[in-house]
Amino acid sequence: MNRMAKRGFTLIELLVVIAIIAILAAILFPVFAQARESARKTTCLSNTKQVMLSALMYVQDYDESPVLDMATDGITYLYTWQDLIQPYTKSYSVLICPNSPYKSTDPNGIEYWMSEGMIPASLDMAPGYSNYVTRNKAWIQNYVPADIKYNGIAGSAGSFYQFNGGLNPSTPLAGVARPAEFAYIFDSGDFDAWHGLLNQQSGIGWCTGWVGYDMSFVGPQPRHTGGSNVCDGNRAVAYGVGMFNVSFFDGHSKSMKAGQFLQVNPNDPTTLRYLWPAD
Repeated sequence: MNRMAKRGFTLIELLVVIAIIAILAAILFPVFAQARESARKTTCLSNTKQVMLSALMYVQDYDESPVLDMATDGITYLYTWQDLIQPYTKSYSVLICPNSPYKSTDPNGIEYWMSEGMIPASLDMAPGYSNYVTRNKAWIQNYVPADIKYNGIAGSAGSFYQFNGGLNPSTPLAGVARPAEFAYIFDSGDFDAWHGLLNQQSGIGWCTGWVGYDMSFVGPQPRHTGGSNVCDGNRAVAYGVGMFNVSFFDGHSKSMKAGQFLQVNPNDPTTLRYLWPAD
């Protein structure tokens, strides 16, 4: 009986298979990368949502007064708002965004400050401005005009960098006219979105950072979906490409682009729609 001779792939057939695998890899690898990025953004959004709900539980337990941005005696302790809501979050891990390069949950460090932030009320700043304004700088004006007013609601207790000393209460719940449109907690490079430390009225449009850490965007940080954690020479493009997660004062959260978030307020075009607690 004749038996069929065994034969392997020819060189041409092998090269064709390799070429097909390479083409499939080129098609699928970017899809996998996008899926991983989407998962990280979703995890970060979920964390931001949980932190926001914890902050709202604090509001209900403290006579409708939002958590302070920071509290210190200037000598023995410094608590940021992330520390003050720990009885509700019961975790420092939930404060870390997977897309942030800073992962440490050590409560004696500062890296857990550097994923999410809330803007303090402007009167907590040493110069005593009644509001902040967007910066007069060409790159940020791709997204928002200069000198548009905005403000936060978080108070402070004690003196830390440029925060005023003494007790400065947060704006009460009733003082936020549009809770569903007031951005309370969002992706940031510092616990106060770099506003209480700048000692000046102009905010969004600056870059700053702690010693030894990257320079980051003042205000919401577009670290997701092609954006950047770092505020560098590519800032004009990176700020528009990326997205940031935002939690609003009524408890809902969503991802937004800079051009969508930095809208003027239709009720008062001199103010920012999502960062103006008054009418």
